[in-house]
Amino acid sequence: MQTSLLRRAAAVLLTASLAAASVPGTAFAAPPASIPGTAIAQTAAPLPAPKTATAPGYNSMTLVWPAYGDAGRWEIRYGTRADFVGAKVEEKVNSRWIGGLTNATTYYIQYRALTPIKGQPWGTWHRSPWSATLKTMTGANYPGAFTPIKTKGGTDSITVSWNKTAYTTHYTVQVADNMAMTLRPRTYRNINGTNFTVKNLATGSRSSYPTFIRVQAHNKTFKTRTSARVTAYPAAPAVRGTETLTVASQNLLCASCTLSGISVPHWNTRKMIHLRTIKAKNPDVLLLQEALNVNIPGTKSTKAMTDFQGHLKKAGFALDRTPEKAGTRQYVNRIAYKMSKYTLLKRGTFALPVATGEDPRGAAWALLKSKKTGKQFYVLSFHVSPKLPIKGSVSKTSTMQLIEKRMTAINTRKLPVFSGGDMNSSFYATHQTCRTKL
Repeated sequence: MQTSLLRRAAAVLLTASLAAASVPGTAFAAPPASIPGTAIAQTAAPLPAPKTATAPGYNSMTLVWPAYGDAGRWEIRYGTRADFVGAKVEEKVNSRWIGGLTNATTYYIQYRALTPIKGQPWGTWHRSPWSATLKTMTGANYPGAFTPIKTKGGTDSITVSWNKTAYTTHYTVQVADNMAMTLRPRTYRNINGTNFTVKNLATGSRSSYPTFIRVQAHNKTFKTRTSARVTAYPAAPAVRGTETLTVASQNLLCASCTLSGISVPHWNTRKMIHLRTIKAKNPDVLLLQEALNVNIPGTKSTKAMTDFQGHLKKAGFALDRTPEKAGTRQYVNRIAYKMSKYTLLKRGTFALPVATGEDPRGAAWALLKSKKTGKQFYVLSFHVSPKLPIKGSVSKTSTMQLIEKRMTAINTRKLPVFSGGDMNSSFYATHQTCRTKL
């Protein structure tokens, strides 16, 4: 009789222990295979692995698994390790959804059934063994969009920076010396930050040649998003002196000119764009091409360059010479310079080669003197015929050779010469001799 009473007391204590060991709705990190004091239902074989109801999302997934007896509750554990160390455990009733996952990441998932123990308080469960393991990966989302790439030139170097894109693990920077990204391409991989400095540029600070750069964002499965290509320049070399000179070249496209297959805005629209660009860039000297003094379309007598000269004067610029009358045989390259900084000492033009049947073409030059330092220098504006071949006795190459020859004869004191214009050619398609002469 005494033995029977002791057995009953032990059963009561065991029931109280089981009730305290399990709290419904509570998640545990990395639980053991069984919870002390909880009855584990033994099965001949483990439950089958769960399956995904649909393809996993970027940061969540929905699971399915078969019914198990009268189980109405389940526990799911999932993590990134096959041994489930550090795994997260969640109790589920109707839902089979898990969220807060990481994009393009492998997860290991198991579940087990919770069945109530008859005659015990609610929340006291039989827990089945963990099921077989599902190994699956969340979706690999494409990296997020780039905002405009920024660049800053250094001595023989360029630092490129970009925004941190979403769903990205690392970046690649691609660099080349032509727009097609095929001339001397260089690739810098596995960049973790959002900036990178390209050093030892072949087209460095003394070349004035551009460098073309684009950035690629990758995720864990190497889905890639590529930025827009940007054109960048290293910083100009440090030069001793007391004055900085900024020179810009701008093809205006004459007021009455048209382009085959392209809708060209009216001159009054383009004129204001040119003037806003000039104001924004604020050059000291402006080399102009196609500065033809024709009537503005839609007017009877308003001359385009006469009008444009008035706007330039308001902006502080003077032209090397007054626009000629419309209809005269003229060279339509001009030079504008800041009146407050420079004095015009000499000016001139000379003819350039043209294709058969073309109107005359020429280059305009000017000798300017700094009002601040007294230093003198030449500037040159030219426009090469688009109809000439790259090489030959009458070609784009011979045009550049002629420019060098004529300026050498004019510049007997070997003063600095700053030239700019429209070559009507890709720099990288131009013959090496032509490039050298530049």
